[in-house]
Amino acid sequence: MLHFNKKTEYALLAIEHMIRKEGQALPVTSTREISQSCHIPYPLLAKVMQRLAAHGVIRAFQGTKGGYVLAKPPGDITVAHVVEIFDGPFAVAECFNGEKITCPQWDGCLIKGPFYELNHKIYNLLAQTTVADLAGRQAKPALQESL
Repeated sequence: MLHFNKKTEYALLAIEHMIRKEGQALPVTSTREISQSCHIPYPLLAKVMQRLAAHGVIRAFQGTKGGYVLAKPPGDITVAHVVEIFDGPFAVAECFNGEKITCPQWDGCLIKGPFYELNHKIYNLLAQTTVADLAGRQAKPALQESL
């Protein structure tokens, strides 16, 4: 099954939390606040936040009222960018996961064309979806009922 790792999921949750804080008087958000609000283990979230800061997605502020803010407008941060920070280059199959093809079935593979198209479509969807889009969408009714 196609899925993101926990760090990617936590990064997206943290960014969504930060988007909600943007309109407040004190938009700086601490790792502890996000951890408690989103039920994310603090030590893992601290590493996630450091990596987001290192990649220029968020900015860190030191001091007693320190924490993090988004470094860019939410409409400028794509889901694809966040996924690549934590999961590496997007690939639906191992053969699309690098520059050098090492698959022994490559030459006679009948599904590499359709898989390439699928990989391209999914990546484009992630690249066109911003974290602002994620934060602005409500859960679908069927999903809400199952929760």
